[in-house]
Amino acid sequence: MKKLGIDEAGRGCIIGPMIVAGVLIESNKENLLKAVGVRDSKKLTREKREHLLHIITESAEAVVVTKAFPEEIDSINLNDITYSRVIQVIDIVTSSFKVDLISVDRVGKEDIVIRKIQDLGISENVKFKADERFTEVSAASIVAKVFRDRIIDSLKEKYGDFGSGYPSDPKTRKWIIDTYSSTSQPPKIIRRSWKSLIDLAPNYYSRKGI
Repeated sequence: MKKLGIDEAGRGCIIGPMIVAGVLIESNKENLLKAVGVRDSKKLTREKREHLLHIITESAEAVVVTKAFPEEIDSINLNDITYSRVIQVIDIVTSSFKVDLISVDRVGKEDIVIRKIQDLGISENVKFKADERFTEVSAASIVAKVFRDRIIDSLKEKYGDFGSGYPSDPKTRKWIIDTYSSTSQPPKIIRRSWKSLIDLAPNYYSRKGI
């Protein structure tokens, strides 16, 4: 049985893109991936994730990575853009590979994704906390996290060290405040529709669709 797992990284960040990844594996690879330590990326160190990425790419039938950048995230409902990227992954993989089961780490109702999978005649497994429960989704969570970490590193080379990019991170908050004090033009890496900006950098804030 061929299982496609899909997960994201960076949904809640105020800085940088969201990454949605898909990993297609044969069910006979599950025990191998579990044995080497594949599990929810949040429970792994960065070093371990980087190590596992190589094993995942060697073991998988297919690996797909898609991105959603701040400007697009600011113009569309976050759930809707998440679903669109999940469907993009599904379309890419199913256009070239036979898929028997699609597992997705569920966000909200996810009705459009469930209908998409059903319309393809593929078994759906769209569940909350799927990244903790299903190996193929754990693998996708690792891929998504590694790719986002690498993008964040490249952004820091240009914009300075802004921490994790999450609004709860004091380092991220300080970077936004300092940037706001030095320029009235918000850097393109900031998600301007995040309400955290109202306190940190009020003139950077812009409601969705504006």
